[in-house]
Amino acid sequence: MPTPRRRMLRLRVTIQGIEPEIWRTVDVDESLSLADLHRVLQEVFAWRSSHLHRFSDGDPWARENGIPRIGRRPRAWTDAWSLAESDIEGEVEGEEDEADTTIGDAMRDGGPLWYVYDLGDDWVHRIELIDRDNARPGEPRASLVIGERRAPFEDCGGITGYSETLEILAQPAHPDHASTARWVRSAVGPWGSTDPDDADLDGANAELGILFGDGVDDLSGLVSDAPKLAADAPVATFAAWLWPGSRSELRRHLRRTDLLTSEPLPDVVAEIIRPYAWLIDRIGADGLTLTKAGWMPPAAVLEGMTELGWRDEWIGEANREDLTIPMRHLREAAERLRLIRKVKGRLEVVARVRPAIGNPALLGEHVGRMLLRQRMTDVERAACVSVAIALADGSVSTRDDAEEHAAWILSDLGYVQADGGMVDRRSGAAVIAPLTTALQPVGLWRWGYRRRDVAASDAHRVLARLALR
Repeated sequence: MPTPRRRMLRLRVTIQGIEPEIWRTVDVDESLSLADLHRVLQEVFAWRSSHLHRFSDGDPWARENGIPRIGRRPRAWTDAWSLAESDIEGEVEGEEDEADTTIGDAMRDGGPLWYVYDLGDDWVHRIELIDRDNARPGEPRASLVIGERRAPFEDCGGITGYSETLEILAQPAHPDHASTARWVRSAVGPWGSTDPDDADLDGANAELGILFGDGVDDLSGLVSDAPKLAADAPVATFAAWLWPGSRSELRRHLRRTDLLTSEPLPDVVAEIIRPYAWLIDRIGADGLTLTKAGWMPPAAVLEGMTELGWRDEWIGEANREDLTIPMRHLREAAERLRLIRKVKGRLEVVARVRPAIGNPALLGEHVGRMLLRQRMTDVERAACVSVAIALADGSVSTRDDAEEHAAWILSDLGYVQADGGMVDRRSGAAVIAPLTTALQPVGLWRWGYRRRDVAASDAHRVLARLALR
C-alpha cells in the first residue's frame, strides 16, 4: 500500500501591535504538534524559551477590546506543566495539552491561530494559513521561508516598553543610552544579537534542521557544521552541556562569527608562544636536571629571564625560580598544559610534544589545543570556554572584560555564590584562572603586581579559536 504523502502548511506569523512589522513565513508539516510549533516559533523569532506561552483559536485581545464573542468558545492549548500548575483565566475553557493536537487539526477551519508568549509582556502572534500542499521530496518538516526583524527583547515591558527602548538606543546622547544598551546586552544573553533588524534567517533555518531533521551524531549540533571539529572538542562538549535555548544561541553565534573555521596558524602565533618555545627548547630531548629542592638551575632561570626580555622588569637577581615569579609561572603553566612533566628530579618534554622542539609553529598548535583541555572543575571549564569564545570573537579584550564576562556567563547559566548571591567579578576571575594563567606567559596579561591589562592581539584570538576545536 502506498505511503500517504505528507502535507505541508505555509504559515505567516506576525507579532501584533509593532510597527514596522516583525513577521515570519514558515513551512511546517501538518502532522507536527502544537508543542512542535511552539519550538519553531521560539527559534524563528529568537525568543529565549524563558516564559509561559499559550495557543488559542480565538483572538486574545477581543474581550479587552470590547468585541463580543459569537459562536462557540475558543479552544486553547498549553504545555503539560502549565496545565498541571495553573488555570487559564478568562473565557477560555477546557484547555488542552498542546502535545496532543497537530497543527493540521488546530488549523482545520483555516485559522487563524494565536500564540501568546510571556503572559506578562503578552507578545501576541497571529498565525495565518497561507497555503496547504503536498510535501516535495526531501522537504524538511519545518523551515523558515522569509521574515524581517528579530523579536523584541525579553522582559522589556511589552509593546510600550519595547518602543521606548528602541527610541533610547537610537539616541546616543540620551542620558539613559549607556544603561539601556547594557541592559539589552544582558537581556539577549551571551550570544544573542542586539540588532533589532537582525532576523538571522540562516541561523534559524539551521536550528530547525537540527530540531526536526534526521538527528545529529552529537548533542552539541556543531559537528555537522564544522566537519573537522571533533566530537570531544571543548566547544562541542560545552555546547552539549548547555540547556537547549542557550545551546541554540551559541550555535547561531558560532555560525555568524565563523569561529569554527579551520585556518593555518599565522607566523605571529609562533612569535607570541616564544616563552613556551624557549622552555621546551631549553629542556630539549635530553631533559633538564633540577636542583635538590626541585627548582630549575639558577643559570637556566637567568638565561630565560634575559632571553625573553623579562630581566629588566624584575627586581632581584632573577636566578632563583622560587623567587622569580615569571619563570615559576611559565613552568607551572607548561606543566598544566601537559607540555612538560617532572620525572625523577628532571624536567622532560612529554612525548607528543617532542616533535615541536625547535618548531614554534607546531608548538603553537599544542599550546592552543591544550588551553581548554587542562584539568578543571565543571564551573571552571564552563567559564574558560565561554571566555575563549569571547576572546576569539573580539567581544572581550582586557582582563577586566574577561572577569566581568565570566561572572555574567555563569549567572546567565544559573550559577550562584555559595551564599546564594549573584556571581561577582572576583569569582569570575577565580574560575577563569586556568585559562588566564596559561595565556599570561604569552603576553596576554601580565602576572602579579606587574600585570598590565593590555588588549588581546590577533595572535591571542587565533590561539583562542584553536583552543575551541
